[in-house]
Amino acid sequence: MKYKTIDPADNHWRQNYRLLVGSVVPRPIAWVSSISADGYANLAPFSFFTCVGHDPPLLSISVGVRESSYKDTARNIMETQGYVIHTVVDGLEEQMNICADDFPFEVSEFEEAGLTPIDSDLVKAPRIAEAPVAMECRFRHLITNGREHLTNVIIGEVVRWHVREDVMIEEGKYIDPVLLRPVGRLAGNGYCRSHDVFDMQRPDRKATQFSPKG
Repeated sequence: MKYKTIDPADNHWRQNYRLLVGSVVPRPIAWVSSISADGYANLAPFSFFTCVGHDPPLLSISVGVRESSYKDTARNIMETQGYVIHTVVDGLEEQMNICADDFPFEVSEFEEAGLTPIDSDLVKAPRIAEAPVAMECRFRHLITNGREHLTNVIIGEVVRWHVREDVMIEEGKYIDPVLLRPVGRLAGNGYCRSHDVFDMQRPDRKATQFSPKG
């Protein structure tokens, strides 16, 4: 079996991007609602998204820089310090994709995608009523990386969860991935649905009672 060895320093940034999104798969999608100081709500998806820590619970999203300025999501977070990350699930993928369009700042993605904004508990940004999981976040850190093309890595602390009860089991201890049916991001125009879920017990840990429902 032959392998191609690639030095990213020899590549154009776009080719490195292609290799990155083809290697790190599937990626969870952070569907982020934010609001400006003037009260304009924004809704946008980001697949450069992951957990950072659990005590306290921290999440990161990476938001590209457009023409040397913040994108709407990053600017809103800097202005109002709060935002909401939603889990994208089967049945909401089309609405999520609509929110990826480049709408003018004053246009509401909630309206364009036919989604219902409802008040959050602790942050100013509204959350999506139709989403089964919403995490209210408070801004904690901004790290800007890059050379020719900059990226703002935004780290926030989860200060409130809203989880629909029908995707939880074990008296609300667990979110069941089979019941949740999350959608993941692949390369290009590719997405995937998490319908084939299986258990595998780590050898250094005791067996747990939790098992995804199927």
